[in-house]
Order: sequence, then C-alpha cells, then structure tokens
Amino acid sequence: MLRAPNEPLRFQRPVLPAAERIEAYLARSRELGWFSNGGPCLRLLTERIEARVGSEFVPVASGTTGLLAAVCAVTAAAPGTARRALVPSFTFPATAQAALWNGLEPRLIDVGADHWHMDPAVLEHELDAGAGSIAVVLAVSSFGTPPPVDVRQRWERACRDAGVPLIVDSAAGFGAVAADGCPIGAQGDIEVVSFHATKPFAIGEGGGVFTRDPELAERLRRTINFGLARDHSVVAALALNGKMSELHAATALAVLDELDAILDSRRAAARRIRAGARPDLTWQRECERSTWQFVPVAFASRAARDAAIAATAGRVETRVYYEPLHQMAAFSRYAPTGLPVTDDLATRLLALPMANDLSSEEVELVAQPLWRGLASEWPRGDPVTQRA
Repeated sequence: MLRAPNEPLRFQRPVLPAAERIEAYLARSRELGWFSNGGPCLRLLTERIEARVGSEFVPVASGTTGLLAAVCAVTAAAPGTARRALVPSFTFPATAQAALWNGLEPRLIDVGADHWHMDPAVLEHELDAGAGSIAVVLAVSSFGTPPPVDVRQRWERACRDAGVPLIVDSAAGFGAVAADGCPIGAQGDIEVVSFHATKPFAIGEGGGVFTRDPELAERLRRTINFGLARDHSVVAALALNGKMSELHAATALAVLDELDAILDSRRAAARRIRAGARPDLTWQRECERSTWQFVPVAFASRAARDAAIAATAGRVETRVYYEPLHQMAAFSRYAPTGLPVTDDLATRLLALPMANDLSSEEVELVAQPLWRGLASEWPRGDPVTQRA
C-alpha cells in the first residue's frame, strides 16, 4: 500500500484480501442461499482451523463475543459463592468486561517483569487466598506472544489444582506457536482469538473460541446461538447471538490461505527493527514467536520513552499499550493495592507501527527512535546495516 510523501507512517495499516479471493469462497454460499447459521464457508473454515491447531474451533462474531461466551460457558454452573474472576490489569478492557457482563467481579493482578503475562506466582497466591470464591481465571497472551512454556504450565497447573477454569485471551495471537510446539488455540480450558481488522489475521470483525473439550465446545455453540440445542430446543437461558456470518467466514478463508506469508513478513520486519535497536531497550521474552500486531518495546525510563514519542511526532504514529485497567476509573475499584510491575511497564512501554507490507524505508522509520531517543542523534541511512 502506497504512502503519500510526508504522510506519517500510520500505526496500523489493515489489509483485507482482494474481493475476488473472498468471492471464490463466498460463491459456495451464494449457490445455496446460505449466509449465516453454519453455512458452507463457516464449516470449511472450522475444519481448516481445527486441522491447523488440533482443538475444536467455534467461529464467533468478534473476539469480545468469544470472551463473553467463554466466560458464560465455564461459569454457568459455578457455585454461588464463586463470583470473582482473576484478570491481569495489563490488558485491553474487553478481558475484564467479559467477566463483568457475566456477573463476576474482576480482581486485577500483576504481570511478570520479563514476559509481561500474568505472573504465575501471583496467580498461585490469589487462587490459594481466594479458595472457593474464584469462578474463573482470565489470562492473556500479551501482544499476541505465547507465554513462555514454564509460565503457561504454571497457569494450567495452578488452575487445575484449584478446580478453576482457565480462559486465555489471545486476541492478536492466532498463528503463533510456543517454544514447545503448543499453538495459540491449545492453551488453558478455552482460548479466544480476534480476527478484527487491526489484528494480523484481519477479516474486519470476527474471532474464534478454541477448546479441546467436546462437551465444552457444544456448550459454546449453544451459548452463541440463543441457547439452542441441536433439536432447536432452548436449553440455556443465558445466551446471545454471536455467530460468524458467511461473508466473514469467506474472508477468513482467504486470509488463512496467506496467513503464514503474512506472519513471515511481519516477523522479518520485526527482526530488522530489533537488530538496529540499542541495548538499553527491553523486549518481551520470546517475542520472536509473536504475530507482531505492532512493535511493543520498553525504554529504560519514562523520560526516554517520552523523548522517543516527541521525536517521532509527525513522522510515525505511536501508541501506549496497555494502559493498566487499575488506573482507569471504570476498573480502579477491582485492584488490590500495588501492582508494581504493571505500573512500571506502563510508564516505559511504547508501541510502534507494524503492517503486512512495510517497505525498507518504513522499517527504518520505525527503527529510528530505537537507535537514538532524539531525532538529532539518528544516524543517516539504514540503522540495521550501520549497527552491523
């Protein structure tokens, strides 16, 4: 996609498949006049994704819809005393909102300093201290990066020992695989992904819910379809219409055809950006496995981060992710006192642009604030080759 001269590099530059590639799949639905409720495109998408991941897959209208359904599916039978959800404060609001929509009270907890995911030691403590009151744990694969194997295993073991279901919100992570070969979609009891236009797997709106439990998968399908069982009887009062349409499923099939190439391109750009970065910057542990929705990096201090923001003004759009939930008025009452790692990360993290099709010039633009904090100190030419 061409960028006009002197136009700032946008933070994100979503790309959807060409119309003819979508239509190649949607033609199946047109032939049958079947545009929702489990048509041919949705069935084919389900089969292909299940074959790729190895878990049952339930397509949904959005990632947030998937989270709502996931929490509903695992907590509908929870004891009346179990009305709390453990959620990292370092996440997008939708994670905590899914708990609130289901009548649960979030308890916001801290993340690990090197991996930026829910701290397993804190999780273990909270599960022990809140025994009997925790209905669900909502962990997050921050920034589309799978948690390190030891972190994920501790999450799963702690939740299993406590008898509490584990949902993993991996919104931007579809296509990523952990160091032990575990793909996004095979973590926890349920894992949720987003196919929003701003995600690497971009279809406009949409998402999916994964589980390896066939009974739970059936419950999820009922939850997103008005509580209807296969015989069309209503078997669940708490449900919603969260189905994915055939148009979005056709778009998803076209994206899936190119997903590996998309991720290869993003990861190659990220390697170039990181190669030219100075050594005082901090990267998320195992970020090389990320899908790179954007490029998150931690500066040594707030002042260094703010200098980079100022230096990129008018040239590169940047964002600050995540704004901690416990610092937002809407969620502040759900946090215990002191989330030191989250508070620290929030002052130092900067998110830089990423796209499927960054040019060499654009990669350099993204890399420049990582080479020096001030524009006057940026080197001329390609910072990657100069670093080498």
